[in-house]
Amino acid sequence: MRVKVTFKADKLPILYRHRFMSLIKESLSISDAVYKESLYPVRNSEKSKIPKPFCFSVSMPSGRTTKKEKIIIDEGVEIEDAVFHFPQNSSLSFYISSYDYEFMVCLYNGLLEIKDFDFGNGITLKLERVFMLNEGKIKMDEVIFRTNSPILIEDKEGHPILPSASKIEHFNEHINAIHNRILKDIRGEGLKREMEFEPLKIRKQVVKHTLKGFREKTGKPYMTLTCFEGCFRLKGDPRDLQMLYQIGIGLRTGQGFGMVEVV
Repeated sequence: MRVKVTFKADKLPILYRHRFMSLIKESLSISDAVYKESLYPVRNSEKSKIPKPFCFSVSMPSGRTTKKEKIIIDEGVEIEDAVFHFPQNSSLSFYISSYDYEFMVCLYNGLLEIKDFDFGNGITLKLERVFMLNEGKIKMDEVIFRTNSPILIEDKEGHPILPSASKIEHFNEHINAIHNRILKDIRGEGLKREMEFEPLKIRKQVVKHTLKGFREKTGKPYMTLTCFEGCFRLKGDPRDLQMLYQIGIGLRTGQGFGMVEVV
C-alpha cells in the first residue's frame, strides 16, 4: 500500500527526516495510541530497534532556492546549514509505503486529523490532500528499481558499503545478510532465496540526518550517512522483491531511507 500526502510549505531545512518521523508518530497516536506504542515502545528498549514495516520519502517542489540559515534542531542545539525555499503557493509531497494494512489505515486516519503540523524553525506544514496510490505487483524474479530516497547499506561496524562493480560480490553478501535479518524480524521468515544486485546507474549520496538518541550519545548535532541512489536491477524471489518494494531496501527505512519505485 502507498499513500501520497501533499502539504503547503514555504521552506524545509536540510535536516528534515526526523520531523517527518515525528509526523508519522503523531498521526498514529491520534488514530490508535495502543498501536503506536506497539510500533514505538520505550526508547532504548530492545523492541525499539526492531525494523519498522514501512518506508517514506519526501519530494520538494521544483524551482526551489537554497540559503544557509540557522536551524534549531533541539533545545540548545542549533547549526547553520542549507534551508530550501520554495516558490510561492508550492506544495511538497510526502510518500509512505508499507505492506502492513493496520499501519497504513492508522496512519491514513491520523493524517486526516492533522490540519497543521508544526515542523519547527517557524515552518508549518498545511495539509492539502491524502490519497492512496496504485501499487505495482511484482511477479517476475527480477525487477528494475529506482530510488525515491537514498539507500543505506552498512556492515556490522557501521562502515558504508556501496555497490561498485569491482566489489559487487562483497556488496551482495551484505545486502542479503541485512534483508534476511529484516524480513525475519518483520514477517517471521528470512529471504526465500538469495538476491543478486546489479547496479545500472548509481551515484553516491551523502546525507545529513539527526536523531535525539544520537545527539544525546555523541553530543553531535547530526550524523553523516554515505548512501547511494539511482537505478539498479534486483534478482530474487518475487515475494521477497514485493516485500522490499513495500517496506524499503537497506537500513533506516523507517527514517526516510530506501524507498524505491518499479521502473
